[in-house]
Amino acid sequence: MAGFPKRLIITVISLAIITFMGIFSETSLAIVSPDLMAEFNISAVAVQWLTSGFLLLLAVAIPLSPFLVKKVPTKLLFRLAVIIFIIGTIMGAFATNFAILLLGRLIMALGTGLSLPLLINIVLEETLPHQRGSLLGIVGLVVSLAPVTGPVLGGIIAEYLGWRWVFLFMLPVLVVSFIMGSATIKDIRKNEAYYLDKLSFIISSLGLVSFILGLSYIYSSFYLGLFLIFISFIFLAVFIIMQLKVKYPLMNVSILKYKMFTLGLITVCMPMAAILSLAFLIPMLSQFGLLETAFQASLILFPGTAFAGLLAPYIGSKYAKLGARKLLIPGFIIMNGAIIFLVFINITHNIAVAGYILFMIGVALCQVPAQTNALNALPAKYNPDGTAILSTLQQTSGAAGTALASVLYSYGLKQGQSINVENIYMHGIKYGLILCLIFVFIGLIVALNIKTSISLKHVLDK
Repeated sequence: MAGFPKRLIITVISLAIITFMGIFSETSLAIVSPDLMAEFNISAVAVQWLTSGFLLLLAVAIPLSPFLVKKVPTKLLFRLAVIIFIIGTIMGAFATNFAILLLGRLIMALGTGLSLPLLINIVLEETLPHQRGSLLGIVGLVVSLAPVTGPVLGGIIAEYLGWRWVFLFMLPVLVVSFIMGSATIKDIRKNEAYYLDKLSFIISSLGLVSFILGLSYIYSSFYLGLFLIFISFIFLAVFIIMQLKVKYPLMNVSILKYKMFTLGLITVCMPMAAILSLAFLIPMLSQFGLLETAFQASLILFPGTAFAGLLAPYIGSKYAKLGARKLLIPGFIIMNGAIIFLVFINITHNIAVAGYILFMIGVALCQVPAQTNALNALPAKYNPDGTAILSTLQQTSGAAGTALASVLYSYGLKQGQSINVENIYMHGIKYGLILCLIFVFIGLIVALNIKTSISLKHVLDK
């Protein structure tokens, strides 16, 4: 990566490792979900909270990032994030019941919530707009390796060692991250006046929790779920009004006036919701629908995620030359085509592999360009605010997608039983796939209205 200091590259990698570990644990545990359901005697809706709960607390923690990035020494914030993540990892490894396992996951989410915005803010502070795609491509490569290694290692671990080794495997990698970051991270604070609005934080947290809980309850208790979702919208409205009036907003929602940033949020969030829904659905498809082992389930995910991971740095480097539209529109068209293919065909192992590869090619075209383009739409002084809003909504969309996918999957199982279909699990999966199709179709419609956020003339002239 010519043009970037070695120190900056090491810093970015050390921070990306924590995000890597969060996704790695997520996809590894998704693969062993049937084992966890059997060991702890829990349902599919309950086990998905290992993903939804992680993403929800991540979304709750991220709004604190503008305050933390501006007021807490950068290196201290990094070290705190890694230590918290390690504590949660140890709890997960030695959990004696599902409640402790879930608590460990939530603590890990808190560590990730501290590190993820810090990673993006360091990239934004230490690079020029036309350089960001390349550096975020490194992040994309490191982070994309997590879904590749997670399912495969998770499947192998489940077969030979037991799911607890998913957590134990992460500990030495986290120690390496701690050492690398401690040696290279420099302070990016600018001594700005900034204070934490505690009431805003409480209201935003209550709104996010109500929303995800409402989605989770919508199947088992429709009116309770609907009520919680309604309450979440009230919290959201109050939160937005407060942010427009307080001197130091928790999240500066006024930046939503930048149209390309606001549209960019949707092109980031919709694929995230689809990706994490599929990460929940595919292990269910493989192990219940196709009667395969955890390792065989991992082999469905491996080729697609590997291909996307290898493409990420290349696609990121092409953003400055091609712009957003030439990457986002084909990417969303491919994602839509892949899911339509899976919805309307009889799924076998090889069909699932092919469909997922096609889907992840589309993701690779969209992931880094969508995020880079959205953040480039903002003036530099709004970098922490833009990062906080983007990261919060990205994790919330992932949590919401997973929660809805589990609800629709369970509903599909019940419908399949009532009409006596041959394979109720395949029937349930189709409901979840239609949800994913809705997500990526919305993304496509928005992508058609996206414009590149930086002038490309000085890049193309070189």
